[in-house]
Amino acid sequence: MLFSMIIPVYNAEKYLHEAIDSLIHQTIDFKQNVEIILVDDGSTDQSKEICQSYVTQYPSNIKYLYRENAGPGSARNTGLDHVSSHSDCIGFLDADDLLSKETLEKVSSFFSQHADVQLAVIPLYHFERIDTPHRLNYRFEQGDRVINILEEYKGIHFHIGGCFFKAEHFLTNPHLRFQTDIKFWEDALFINTFLLEHKQYGVVSEAKYHYRRRVDEDSLVSNAWYQKSRYTEMIRRCYLTLINESKHRYHEILPYVQFLITYHLRLYLFPKNNPIIYEVLTKPKQDEFFEEFVQLIQLFDTKYIKEQDMPFYYKTYLLNLSENGWPYKEKISPKKIEKQKVVITDCSFRGLKWKMKGHFKNKEYFMQANDRLFIKVKDKITYLPKAEIPGKLRIIWGTVVRNYEHTGFETTVPFYRSKFQFGLETESGRKYYLNKVNLKKL
Repeated sequence: MLFSMIIPVYNAEKYLHEAIDSLIHQTIDFKQNVEIILVDDGSTDQSKEICQSYVTQYPSNIKYLYRENAGPGSARNTGLDHVSSHSDCIGFLDADDLLSKETLEKVSSFFSQHADVQLAVIPLYHFERIDTPHRLNYRFEQGDRVINILEEYKGIHFHIGGCFFKAEHFLTNPHLRFQTDIKFWEDALFINTFLLEHKQYGVVSEAKYHYRRRVDEDSLVSNAWYQKSRYTEMIRRCYLTLINESKHRYHEILPYVQFLITYHLRLYLFPKNNPIIYEVLTKPKQDEFFEEFVQLIQLFDTKYIKEQDMPFYYKTYLLNLSENGWPYKEKISPKKIEKQKVVITDCSFRGLKWKMKGHFKNKEYFMQANDRLFIKVKDKITYLPKAEIPGKLRIIWGTVVRNYEHTGFETTVPFYRSKFQFGLETESGRKYYLNKVNLKKL
């Protein structure tokens, strides 16, 4: 099997050797089975010289193409235009990332066993600044298999690095290319438009894509959030494009598409991202984005919010927007408050007394400065002394979504009061009776 590996290169002199070497030193024979297409996207460092040195060593296996800077999507398109006509498989590797040495062998074996599969992907692992598996690697826990997106809607995929496509599909369809007039998400849009057509993809569990999280990445990634096109244009050109493609093919927004876009929308809520909109956009443009963001959320079933692996306050925020629209509206239901709990984080028995500390969970209601927690034993109510709880304030677009400042307590109770009920008294004097506790069973 001949692999055509496309590497967009832009000022990658520090990492390019490692990326190329990870392909040269695969467990399959490099000269017989691999061609590398290096697309220099207008680099101004020594990337060109590095690429040319590899071409000199492997003139039959490595192609070098230079072009004026136009972005990674356009560079990948250039690479696709230069894939050899006898190629069997096209893969993508970023110039600062690596493949595990058995990757191509494992992918080749997978395709030989699944002739009807057009796309295979491998698990992604971060390295350098952080050393963690990607949060979507749960798809690989069952080993090599085929994921049908109509049946397994949580099996979402975004990242072009580590994607391997059957080459015949591209060689016979020159219009199948990355969109070049968008600055973000062009790879996710490309992959998922492809999946809406083919409905399935393979996962190759024993290979690894090593995704470099560079030390300077925070500043690089943050810069993307300072682009105006990252907001309303992103919704219209990316998310809605995928939604419309789903409607066109299936006459509905597939659960896969709903889950995938909801997963990606959480990025807008992150503490380091969500305040930037006030610096980038004018007030009218902010309002336009917020309105279209909410309209997008309201297209989806709320179950796809509830099923996301993200903090509860993100879910609560999105669910509120879905139900009540923009601007964010606080709606406090007494029934919901009474379902909340007080959590005991530490409890010990000393000197015929229970010593305990904890906090109110603050999910449906944020405790205010003059609110009080209490415990009730039979008809006796005892108010709990407050204790400071360390924890970060979370604000999304002007709304406090997490704040433990007033929720903590630390107290002692006599040994014979091991059974009681927690309660919350608000500043207005209204009492809510919460969870019951037996300290002997903690």
